[in-house]
Amino acid sequence: MVIKKLLCILITIANLISVAQTKYSTTSEDFNNYHATVSAAERMFKNDSLLQAYGKFDIAFENYKGAKNPSHYFKAAICAIKIKEEYKALNYLEKAITNGYEIDSNKLALIVFNNQNTKQEYQANIKVWNANGNSSKNATFEREIYTYEPTPNKAADTKYNEALTYCNMCIKSKTCSKTAAEYVSKNKILKERMKTDSIVAVKLIGNISKYGFPNLKIVNKKACEIARTILLNYDADKTNERLDGILFKALNDGYISPSFYAQVIDRRNVKAGLAPEFYEPITGYEKTIAAILPGANNKRKTIGLHTIILPPKTTQKSASNTKSVANIAKQQDVNLYDY
Repeated sequence: MVIKKLLCILITIANLISVAQTKYSTTSEDFNNYHATVSAAERMFKNDSLLQAYGKFDIAFENYKGAKNPSHYFKAAICAIKIKEEYKALNYLEKAITNGYEIDSNKLALIVFNNQNTKQEYQANIKVWNANGNSSKNATFEREIYTYEPTPNKAADTKYNEALTYCNMCIKSKTCSKTAAEYVSKNKILKERMKTDSIVAVKLIGNISKYGFPNLKIVNKKACEIARTILLNYDADKTNERLDGILFKALNDGYISPSFYAQVIDRRNVKAGLAPEFYEPITGYEKTIAAILPGANNKRKTIGLHTIILPPKTTQKSASNTKSVANIAKQQDVNLYDY
């Protein structure tokens, strides 16, 4: 009888965990191969292996027929410029800019053509490319997204961040009382923020169904960033049931990166007291148990994320503290997307 009761309890717990597990979809093999190749190209570029990086970008674009984010074309263009493949660079630049890519002022200095023909062609076409890139912008949607951004309030943000840190620590601690006055008051701050953020998220989701997902073709980069932050913080969607279809379509359309998609899933899991699925972003990898890592990497591959490679154990032992270990890990893995 006791054994039966224990079995019932275990089954109930298992069912609760499966219900609480964050929903996510998996991408196609072609998508995953494309992103693996682009990730490799960008790492090579950052390590000054420019010829190899150029070759990887070229292979990625040639073999994948799906949607590509314009930032990939821009990075490939800069790589091509550096190795003097200027006509290929022009081709990549055109694709990046006509698809809405905004070249930040600090990146303009990277666009230097030495060949007179390519220089003239660039100067003759840049205005047309920009005009084409802006032709499908939706000013109404862009203005609407800007109204979602909260007015800066340092005091409120500090109070919220302190409450978030405290509650996250308390949830993980067996000795921290969830009925204590401090926890109750700080949790109230989190609930109020969640309610506010959720109202904005519902408005945004309604406009996504009307105008499409915020991307560089229809709104500027700042509006894209605001929209992504709102969706990331939409914690009322506890298991990602409401957002998964929207985000998965945006992922396949090249509007968000696999990294952002993974962050949404991992955030929801951590909020529910569960382990991350993808261990994204990098912070915390150095604390990951080695036995878990292969499973995490297998899951990462299912949405086009690159493999995590931890620093060698000898490097970890030689590091003076946890912070230096984290810095070593971050040097091996960088943010590969700027959209």
